[in-house]
Formats: sequence, C-alpha cells, structure tokens
Amino acid sequence: MITSSLAVAPLRISFVGGGSDIESFSRNSDGAVVSCAINKYVFVHVKVHDDSFGERYRISYSKVEHVQEIAQIENEIVRACLQFMEMDMPVQISTLSDLPAGTGLGSSSSFTVALLLALHSIKGQQPTRHQLAEEACHIEIGLLNHPIGKQDQYAAAFGGLNFLRFLKNGRVTAEPISISSKELSALLERCRLYWTKTERLAVQILKDQAVRISSNFGNLQKMVSIAHEFRELLEDPDIEWDRLSNLINESWILKQGFSPLISTDPILDIINNIKKQKNYSAKLLGAGGGGFILSFNGSSDCSVGPKSSLNLPQSSFAPQIDQSGARIISTF
Repeated sequence: MITSSLAVAPLRISFVGGGSDIESFSRNSDGAVVSCAINKYVFVHVKVHDDSFGERYRISYSKVEHVQEIAQIENEIVRACLQFMEMDMPVQISTLSDLPAGTGLGSSSSFTVALLLALHSIKGQQPTRHQLAEEACHIEIGLLNHPIGKQDQYAAAFGGLNFLRFLKNGRVTAEPISISSKELSALLERCRLYWTKTERLAVQILKDQAVRISSNFGNLQKMVSIAHEFRELLEDPDIEWDRLSNLINESWILKQGFSPLISTDPILDIINNIKKQKNYSAKLLGAGGGGFILSFNGSSDCSVGPKSSLNLPQSSFAPQIDQSGARIISTF
C-alpha cells in the first residue's frame, strides 16, 4: 500500500489563442491555443496521516489548516479534490511552487492536476493524462465555478508544446506540434519572461471578460485563426520568426479589447519598451492585471536580447520546455 506520494505538474506559457478555451465561447465556436509547458513546477505531497495526530486533515500551503472534516477545509481546491476523490482516510497535504501564484502561468490548475494525481496514487490508481486534465476541469469549472477555460489543465497534464483544440461538443484534444529539437530550442531561446512584480486574482478579470463574450466573439474567432497560423508556421521547416512575432503582437492587441481590466499603465510601459526593438513582440500572460510578460525575439539573430537601456524589469528568466507533464516523483 502506498502511504506517501509526491506529484509535480508544470506551469505553462500560452503563446496565442487564450480566451477561446472558455466554454461560453468554445460551445459556440471551436477554440484553439498554442501552449508550452515550462520547467517551473508545482509540487504536491500527499501522505496518509497517522491516527496519533489530533486532526484527520493537515493542509500546508501559504497557511496551515488542521481540521477534522473535509467540509471544514478552507482551501476550496483541496476540499473539492478530496470530496471528488472520496478520500475516506486521514491525509496530510503539503505544496511547494517554483513561482508565486497569480502570475499568469496557470499555477492554480497545475496545483489541481498535481493534487489529483497524488491522491490517485495514494489510492493505487493511474489516471490517463486526458482523465487527469478533465478531472481538474471538472473540479475548477464544474464544481467551483471558476470562470476559466481548459487550456491550463491540459498543459499541466500533458506537458510539451501543443496545439490544443476546444471543440463545440466539449471535447479537448492536445496535439503535439511537429517541430525539430533544433527549432524548438530556437523558439525558446527567443523567449524571455519578465516579472511585473504584481500578483493578481484572475477571477474578477475573467468574470468581466465573460460578460463581454458576445461583443468579443468576432475577435475571439480571430484569435483562433491566429493560433492555427502560429501552428502552421512552427511546423514549417523554414520558420518565419518575424511572422510569429507579429502574430503575438496581433493577439495582444485583440486581448486588450476583451476587458479594460486586462492591462495597466505599468504593464503597457514594459511591453512598449520591449517592442522598441525591431521584430520584438510582447504580451501579458494569463488573465491580465499583472504577472509575467512574455517577450519574443522575431529577428534573424535570436542571440541578441533587448537593450539594457530599455528600462526592463530586473527579474526575468528564459523558459525551457517540460516534455513530461504531470508525474509522480516518488512514492513509498
């Protein structure tokens, strides 16, 4: 019997197509996102809790909870996952993350996926990646009514660089993008993530965006078209890097129109400074309001970064791909 399980799920970059994965759009018109899981992670450790402790459930995240009943757990994702998994044994749950929550990299869904996988492991079960992603969607969207789409759960579960389709019948497919290892490395060398030093709660922004779906419907369809073209360019043996950069800029312009809450003056200052470089593009990742900004170099020489004189945030990093997706690191 497994009494301890450590699971990990990656965070992600969404290049183009974000917003088209939200059900209020995708149930009327197929959505599409180009997404890449990166080497930044959420770790969740689940351990069967000994009867000698004074509580049945001990939950450690940014705070520590000691409760007797699942219904008493304040962390709604933990509570919903335990109820969904019908955990009838006392457990201790601990979580760690490489980056803060609320940074536009899908950390909430990565946490949900990793927690579900660890709970399955404790119960001796091995869910498929698709099952894991759908269960996380059910938890976050179906049970907790979070106004989000399905791209983050699939990116966390599958890993890799994928073209995600969100079909009108509710089905989601994760299609690996056919790209050589050399070109994949070149793609990531052109990327850099800049920290705006602002964490945000996506709920208010996404709710505002949801009520504007009708007026934004045409632009969301344009986002889907951009995602299809982005994939086609990546799968071309001679990638047009400047065109990819232009598509990221086009998607950012469309995204800003989805809600006035998405962008702020400090965010626009950073993005405009990045775009002062020839063939550079930039966009805010996630729902908006803060988090990380993706900078993309569409020039012929990907080794040349933005000039230091552009007054960009000091906190930044170059992402690498995670090919494995959610997985169990250890059990005993």
